[in-house]
Amino acid sequence: MKKFLLPIILAVAGVVLFLLPLFQSSGDIDVKIQPAGVIMPAAYKVYANPNVAGGRFNLFKAVVKNTGSGEIKNFRVQFKVPGLIDEWADVPTATNLLPGQTAVVTCFPVFPQSITERNTSSKEKTEIKFLYGGKANPIEHDESFTFDMTSVNDIVFTNMSDQDKAGFSDLAENRDLYACMVSAEDPIIKHYAETVQQRILCGESGAGVGGNGQITDKDLAEKVRVMEGVYNATLISHMVYSETQSGEAQFGDNTSSTEHIRLPREVVSGNTGLCIELALLHASVYKAAGLDPVIFLIPGHAYPGIKVGNQYVAIESTGIGGVGLGSIMNADQALQSGMTELKTFYTEASKGNPAYRLLDINELYSDGYQDMELKPDPILAGEADKITQTWPTCLLSAIAEAQRAAPARAAAPVRRTTYAPRPRNNNDNNNNDNKPSSSGWTSYSLSNVSVSYPADWKVLFRPVAQFPAIVMMAVSADRTGMVELYNVPGAYNPEQAAAYIRTTLARMGENVTYSEAGSYNGFTRFNGTTYNGQAALKWVGFFKNSGSGVEGVVVGTPGGGDRAVLNQIVGSIQ
Repeated sequence: MKKFLLPIILAVAGVVLFLLPLFQSSGDIDVKIQPAGVIMPAAYKVYANPNVAGGRFNLFKAVVKNTGSGEIKNFRVQFKVPGLIDEWADVPTATNLLPGQTAVVTCFPVFPQSITERNTSSKEKTEIKFLYGGKANPIEHDESFTFDMTSVNDIVFTNMSDQDKAGFSDLAENRDLYACMVSAEDPIIKHYAETVQQRILCGESGAGVGGNGQITDKDLAEKVRVMEGVYNATLISHMVYSETQSGEAQFGDNTSSTEHIRLPREVVSGNTGLCIELALLHASVYKAAGLDPVIFLIPGHAYPGIKVGNQYVAIESTGIGGVGLGSIMNADQALQSGMTELKTFYTEASKGNPAYRLLDINELYSDGYQDMELKPDPILAGEADKITQTWPTCLLSAIAEAQRAAPARAAAPVRRTTYAPRPRNNNDNNNNDNKPSSSGWTSYSLSNVSVSYPADWKVLFRPVAQFPAIVMMAVSADRTGMVELYNVPGAYNPEQAAAYIRTTLARMGENVTYSEAGSYNGFTRFNGTTYNGQAALKWVGFFKNSGSGVEGVVVGTPGGGDRAVLNQIVGSIQ
């Protein structure tokens, strides 16, 4: 009997060892879920990146503790969001948990790009599985929660619970998500930016820098020209400032301010925008043009700008006007207003005022606040095209070439040309014969504007053929007096016409400054100075709407002109 005892004992021990895992405690878990109360589709790329903002943009955080007496092995966490993420997806975590050990599991979901097509809010459900144990005794612990999914247009300014908020920064911790709405790669915005460059900026982006990477004054001027070009595009389009939806909403234990933001493509196609929406449009076009865009956030307002080396330039994009905003600014005035606002921004930001926030778009992109991908939208694209097709065709490159081929300028900044004066014909005037009068004066008329000037002044009709906006130029024999008539087709008001002419002259190497000076006999009056590097021409301009655009007269002198004659010319304008 004894000789069989040892084999029996060994056999029993083997069976016990085999069955022991079935009876031995494999541990138990306690799970506490910290769910996201809200998900914003515009930031769908941010939620997938654990490196953004310390990982606070997540779908959920689970605190898992092994409360059993045995080790938990093969620990896994999976989740899905039916209708958005339909297949179970793994959440990275520790594979084993010793008794008493705690693991923190954070889920960074990879939502599909189609999430950006959501234009309404909804309630969504997240399902979670906690799996552990071996094949022989698998254990599954299930959890779930619901969250709010906003539309792609909505920004929720904080994710923080009400009890944890301590100041302004907590109430507006999500402001950096505005960067996700900058849409330089949006097909509609890319086309819009290309049209701005072709029609307003004559095919030049202004993105280059000088030799050895140095920013020169010329480089800075080109970049500012792009900014003014984008502003002029909105001005010519009759785009206006308008309000949008905002308010407060409850997301779990978080009460947050919210704002419904029209995307840049919607601002273009709808031809209207709030200050932040206009700033996002400008930033999108700047980036598409190769500039370094920024957005300045101040209490109750936002405006765009660019970063050039270690300095910033700002422009007041709401200068296009709208309800409660007063008069419309031209590009120079909008730029001046932006730079004035920038001084206040510097002062307050240097004090550490959290309400003043600079959004450096490229820097935010490098930090993971990526722009969303938007699919083509034929309807919005068609509406945008209807607007850009009303812009006047840019002929500045041809003008510049004509100027290079022209003789050198005289001391007075009178545009010279190789085109000889020609007799008047019916195509040059719709209203009169423009013949010299018995008093030694003659007159010239467009459809809605006329002016008289001395008959012995030299007259050039269409002095630059490639730029038909300059219809006629008359110059005194001593070059101390000058009259020009303009017809700017496609311009909707005198301010837009003046801005367009200024841009034209800038491309010809002339720097123009001007300001609106009230009204005169139904005209909008401007006072200005044109510099060409050799002399300064002081002038007054009178512009008003015509049937197909804006017409106007400019009277000027580089100095030494006969004031009585110039005043008589001004008095004849009607």
